[in-house]
Amino acid sequence: MSTHTWLRSGRPSLGAQTRHPQSNPHEVRARSVRTRWILGAPLLAFLVLLVAAPITYGVWTSLTRRTLSGTDAPFAGLANYGAVLGDSTFWHSLGFTAAFTAAVVVLEVPLGFGLALLVNQRLPGHRVLFTALLLPIMVAPSLLGVMFRLLLNGDIGALPALLAKFGVSVSLFDPSSVVPLLVVLDVLQWTPFTFLILYAGLQGVPADLYEAAAVDGASYVRTLRSVVAPVMGPVLASAAFLRAIDAFRTFDVVYVLTGGGPGTSTTTASIYIYKTAFTDGDFGIASAASVVLLLLLIGLVPVVVRRIVGKPGEGRR
Repeated sequence: MSTHTWLRSGRPSLGAQTRHPQSNPHEVRARSVRTRWILGAPLLAFLVLLVAAPITYGVWTSLTRRTLSGTDAPFAGLANYGAVLGDSTFWHSLGFTAAFTAAVVVLEVPLGFGLALLVNQRLPGHRVLFTALLLPIMVAPSLLGVMFRLLLNGDIGALPALLAKFGVSVSLFDPSSVVPLLVVLDVLQWTPFTFLILYAGLQGVPADLYEAAAVDGASYVRTLRSVVAPVMGPVLASAAFLRAIDAFRTFDVVYVLTGGGPGTSTTTASIYIYKTAFTDGDFGIASAASVVLLLLLIGLVPVVVRRIVGKPGEGRR
């Protein structure tokens, strides 16, 4: 049989035999949706069990009069929220936390960026410097608080004894010096965190941008301002946002060093919630304060996300 006769006989060619039949668009879409649900099921379960469920329980607790010693929890409505919003200590803790957060973010992001630029120069020994800069964030915050509490103790601390040899007598835990001390300690521990994020961001700056700036005769400062800074904008915003969220939740170091004192001068929002729950034994009011804090932080998220990913309609096309 000739090739022409074989083709006209109606038998499919090899290509026709291996060609897949055209799928129904609705079936393809349904299969894609089903695959997404299957692949996303573990993350969805994680969010439900470890995020949604605790938040739901916390909101419900904030609407009850649940105490540490009580066995029942009668419904209280919005009474706990009224108690929190009318408590001057809560507002003081919130104001201190906001000021503390602003101070550490303003210091840590520029310092981290400067260190990232320095290490990015590939100077001799930059690998050793990179490793040394990461050491502070490997120490647990509570352990760091214990270390500095011993180091700065007025009776047995090494630093007060050193200052005394120079005729300087100062208590580092006085109300006038304790807040700057807490800021310095936070900067020492968490500047490496911003450095790590910003150094990783610098690795993503295209090399041809540096070359183009060099061809145009731009100085190093001009290159930073006109080339690096615009590209690093979202990364800088991300680093500032992550540090702000973490600093707003500060508890360990402050509680170990000062316990929220002297008085309530260094009481953060987290310490206020902890003391309300486990010292005063009022879980209802503590949960209400937690919900108020959560609502305040959620309000910042859209602003930061818009800065990081751009406005709707911008970005990748």
